[in-house]
Amino acid sequence: MLRGIRRRFGTARGTPLALFTLHVLAVSPFPEEPTDNNDYRPTLIVTSSPAPEAGEIAPEAFARGVLLFTVWAYARLEETTLPLRLQALLPRLRIAVRGGRVGPAHHARHRATQAERYFHQREAAAYTVALHRDADGLFVAVKRRVADGKWTEGATLLEVATLAPYEALLRLEAPAALATLDWYDWVVERWLAGAEADLPVGDWDLAAPLSPPVG
Repeated sequence: MLRGIRRRFGTARGTPLALFTLHVLAVSPFPEEPTDNNDYRPTLIVTSSPAPEAGEIAPEAFARGVLLFTVWAYARLEETTLPLRLQALLPRLRIAVRGGRVGPAHHARHRATQAERYFHQREAAAYTVALHRDADGLFVAVKRRVADGKWTEGATLLEVATLAPYEALLRLEAPAALATLDWYDWVVERWLAGAEADLPVGDWDLAAPLSPPVG
């Protein structure tokens, strides 16, 4: 399935079913960034647009798009640490969802905390994700833009693929968030076993509630 999705990435035509952008921001916790340290690298964080309150994309469509983007990113990363990073992160995200610490009510506060905590925020990369459907099911077309700076394209891609799932959880109520995490567990398990993600994109309806994998 992923091979088929790859062939369609650059050939999407027409109006997308949904469109959003994942932004990688280079930030610093220091009021003055080090200028004499060649080893210094800014921290990379992730945000997304449009904001949930804009109502331009349904939370379920955003979550499916982010999951497909993660699969897209993994196919393009030159190293294979993404499954291990997600494997370590997903249990913590599940605890946060069950504890009521992640969800739509926390989106605005999360953005405010990011703005307050870091200095010198600037965009390191942006990944605009368009969701399309053809006879084989849903797929994504991604346009990427990486700015010059003390980071590489691989570093921004790895960071956005690791942190974008949290952006999805900030838009979802708990049942849909837990179902989304189940899908990530399913994908990571397949990757670690040496298999392709092979998501059932032919069965996915953007208007339907998210359900966990079957089997």
